[in-house]
Amino acid sequence: MEQKMRICPGCGAGAADARTAFCPYCGRELVDLSRENTDRKIREVKRAQSETMSAPKKVGLVVVVTLLVLFLLLAFAVFLNIPEEMNAAGTQREMDRLSGDMQKAYEKEEWDKLEQYLIDECEVYLESPDYFLYRTAWFLHTYPSLFDEAYQAHDTEEMLFIYEIMAEDYDMRADDIFFSVYGTDEEIEAALAKEVERETEIMMEEGLEDEMYKLRR
Repeated sequence: MEQKMRICPGCGAGAADARTAFCPYCGRELVDLSRENTDRKIREVKRAQSETMSAPKKVGLVVVVTLLVLFLLLAFAVFLNIPEEMNAAGTQREMDRLSGDMQKAYEKEEWDKLEQYLIDECEVYLESPDYFLYRTAWFLHTYPSLFDEAYQAHDTEEMLFIYEIMAEDYDMRADDIFFSVYGTDEEIEAALAKEVERETEIMMEEGLEDEMYKLRR
C-alpha cells in the first residue's frame, strides 16, 4: 500500500505519518503529495473545467430556444394577419372595379347603364366611394329637364318631388365627413349647387316656400 508523503513547503522536509498536519521541523502546514490526493485534485480540476466549458453551451442552447420560440410566434402572427390582408386587398379590388364601371359609363354618357348601376344595383355599387359622385352626375343629367317640364305644366307635386331629390343630394354634403369618405369632383359639385339654387328660385316664385322648407328641415 502506498504510503502518504507530506512535504513541508517551508523547509522541504517530509513526514511519512499521514496524521501529521504540520512540519515537525519548522511548523509549516504540510502538503499531501500522495497519488490519492493528486488524483483527487486532478478530478476536481477536470470537473471545474468541464462545468466551465459547458456553461457557454447551456447559454447558447437557451438563446437558440428563445430565438426559435420568438420566430414561431412571429410566424404565427404573420400567418394570422395574411387572411386579413388578403381580404382587404380583395375589397379594394372590388371597390376599384365598381368605380371603374361607373366611370366608364359616365365618360361614355351611357346613362341607361349608369342608371342600372346606381338604381337597380345600388346595394352593390354603394360599396364604391364614388357612388354618390356618379349618382349626382346622373341626377344632373336626368332631373333638371323633368323639373322644367313639370314647371311648364304647373305640376307642383312633380316639382316638389324632383326638388326634394336634388336638395337632399346637396344637403348631405353639408357634413364634412361626406368629403372624407366619398369621392368628389369640383365640376359636378358646382353644377349641383347651381341647379339647387335655380330650382329654389323657381319654387319661391311659385309661392312654394313653405312646402320647400318643409322638405329641407
